Amino acid sequence: MDNMRKTTDTLTKDGNQMIERVQDAAETTWEKGRATLKDLRGQGQEVIERAQKSSREAWEDAQKLLHKHPAKAAGLALVIGAVIGGALMAMRNND
Repeated sequence: MDNMRKTTDTLTKDGNQMIERVQDAAETTWEKGRATLKDLRGQGQEVIERAQKSSREAWEDAQKLLHKHPAKAAGLALVIGAVIGGALMAMRNND
């Protein structure tokens, strides 16, 4: 009976140590995951900010070009519209 008690105590102690190790490993992994997520969020925010800045600059450049050369802009819009219209008509005729 005393031998069973010692065995049970040993198993309980070993089990508790294993639980502590698993908890430590889980906490470490959790913290690494949180740090990675925080880093990725920061990188994503930087990419979004660069894209917004680039879009604003492109829009401003387009507006400047439109005001500087309104006739060329109208002609370009007409050509682009004709190309898109021709492509849509060709697709419609193929169906």
